[in-house]
Amino acid sequence: MELQENFDLLFRSFYEHNPDAIFLLNTSGDLVHSNEIFPKLFGYSAVSEVRTVESMLPLNKIPLYKKAFYDSLTHNPQNIDIEFIHKNGHTLNINLTMIPTDLDKNFKGIIGIAKDISNFKKAENLNKYLASYDSLTELPNRRHFVENLDKHLIISRTLNQKLAIMYLDLDRFKYINDTLGHAIGDKLLEQISKRLQICVGGDVLVARIVGDEFGILLPNLQIDQIIEYSKTIIKALEEPFYIEKYHLFVTTCIGISVYPNDGEDSQSLLKNASSAVNRAKEMGNNNYQVFTSSMNAQTYKIFSLESSLRYAIEQNELEMYYQAKVSTKTNQIIGAEALIRWNHPEWGILTPDEFIPLAEETGIITEIGKWVTHTVCLQNKAWQDANLPAIPISINLSANRFLEKNLIIDIKKVLEETNLDPSYLEIEITETSLLENEKHILSILDELRSIGIKIAMDDFGTGYSSLSTLRQFKDQIDTLKIDRTFIQNLSQSDKYDMNFFTNMIIQLSQHLNMDVVAEGVETSEQLEILHKYNCGTIQGFIFSKPIPADQFETLLMQDTLEPIENIDSSEEVPFEDQREFFRVNLEFPLSANMTLIRIRGKKVEIGNTLVLIEDIGLGGLRFLSDIKLATNQDIILEFETEILGNMIKFYGSIVWMKSVKSNIFQYGIKFAMDENERSLLTQLLNKFAILLRKSPLLPECSFIKVDRYNFFKQKEKNKKTE
Repeated sequence: MELQENFDLLFRSFYEHNPDAIFLLNTSGDLVHSNEIFPKLFGYSAVSEVRTVESMLPLNKIPLYKKAFYDSLTHNPQNIDIEFIHKNGHTLNINLTMIPTDLDKNFKGIIGIAKDISNFKKAENLNKYLASYDSLTELPNRRHFVENLDKHLIISRTLNQKLAIMYLDLDRFKYINDTLGHAIGDKLLEQISKRLQICVGGDVLVARIVGDEFGILLPNLQIDQIIEYSKTIIKALEEPFYIEKYHLFVTTCIGISVYPNDGEDSQSLLKNASSAVNRAKEMGNNNYQVFTSSMNAQTYKIFSLESSLRYAIEQNELEMYYQAKVSTKTNQIIGAEALIRWNHPEWGILTPDEFIPLAEETGIITEIGKWVTHTVCLQNKAWQDANLPAIPISINLSANRFLEKNLIIDIKKVLEETNLDPSYLEIEITETSLLENEKHILSILDELRSIGIKIAMDDFGTGYSSLSTLRQFKDQIDTLKIDRTFIQNLSQSDKYDMNFFTNMIIQLSQHLNMDVVAEGVETSEQLEILHKYNCGTIQGFIFSKPIPADQFETLLMQDTLEPIENIDSSEEVPFEDQREFFRVNLEFPLSANMTLIRIRGKKVEIGNTLVLIEDIGLGGLRFLSDIKLATNQDIILEFETEILGNMIKFYGSIVWMKSVKSNIFQYGIKFAMDENERSLLTQLLNKFAILLRKSPLLPECSFIKVDRYNFFKQKEKNKKTE
């Protein structure tokens, strides 16, 4: 009896003086009794205000509680962490223990012990947060970034998708941090973090890797989209940061690596992105570099050009070519068009369509435009001072140039510096450019003409509403240049009605007292038709290709030009004329994977692009591609194709090229191989040639049956839908 009384006292003391909330539940789950701590813990004045524990729980936690309750009734004590709702509405984290009890014959139920662990949970969550997030910027840290990268790699592998990471390293942060102090540096990092998140959007993971280095995870994107992100970030970070009384400027270098080309695990991708950052820094501040195996030949070329374009002027790589405009009546040179070329050390002589769009994208077009204007005016004045025929020379201006604030001032300054009469400078602007910002361009054209500069509308006939454009700008235009698409289809048969349209444009220009120039004239037939229609001026290969200044000077000395009968559009002497070995001509071309492997002795690792091999010999091969490549023996290409069940690789350099259709080029490759390799190739090609005599299509060969030119059109369509 005494033992029972002691036990009751012990239980009462445990129940009433326990720092945790103790309560009793009957088998129906009703709250029967509790100690004083229970109502205080949950914000009630008395336990009678609460009927059941369930009424104090969030809806999504009730199933967890019910399971624990019923398990306890089966004599299985339970311990769970669960959220309770305080009377005031805030959440409490509770460690709940439920123990089955049988106090006497009249009561069976559950003893509950509720321990408030809210502070512990907060500390635990804080530790988890600090383990995965940067406390300063509140961005994910390196650990969190790698964990997410690993997860996305599994998804990309499963769905066969690309995944990219961008690694950013700020250029001037250490200087700012050391000069202005860590407090300013910290605020700068916070602002940079927010700006990066705005650039890429809320769905993209941005992390602070360490110090002034950041990582960005970009799943399921193509390389061109990734490059656009890079440009956006670089441009955004160029804007000043306003911190306290300071206007701070920073730039960044970005390294990019892409799964699976540059690695199949997080470690490899991070390492290669870091390597790309280092290469970007070597190129100068505010730059990005893609780890090169992510690119095929075309993207590598564009990337290479963009990286080196900013140095083209200072390294004297730009050059002006001149194409004569010839009178149809006298064959005299009465003008010329100045056309820029870029003598790139790796890619050879590049035409404007290969790099001017890049210049416009990167903002370098203004600097190049000024250089062109000054160079052409200076050269024209030099020819006049040498007593050569004085002719107007035209330069091309894009719509973007017309938006430059100081365009007129800059042109006036060049004319003054070179002492060139303005009447010898002509500005060419395309019809589509005129329509982009009509009112502003109209006022600029008026100013240019008031100086004495002539205006020519280039590519007339290609706009959406040519006649309407002409009506709007007739008082600002001195010359119409008929687009080459009309000229190319001129013929005595007039199959496409181009003779009619061309004649109509010529008559229209004469009615409006405008000069007219037919550009792209290449044949005697085209020249004869244009002469019949009284077209005043001819520009095209029929008289001269665009040529360097020294060669054009020789033409000026001649004063008149005669039509050229046989026009060769290739840029090099065809390699076929120099063959030492037989060739296997292919009725159906072989598809092959082509990649660049070495440029000027430097190893390059990039992806493949599809080309078509038209013939193969022991000395080389001929292939078609939709990529314009350089005739440069310092660029070594690799070709891989299947012949008679063998995957064969060829290595060599381009020794000639020519354009065979719009954006399709034909190349001659000279192999780089030793005698042993040539001997093995001889055996294969002999067998190949013999079998081809029986059938032009053989099994276990990479032949394509579709038209070779349609092959590239389809390839382009597929690229757009990827």
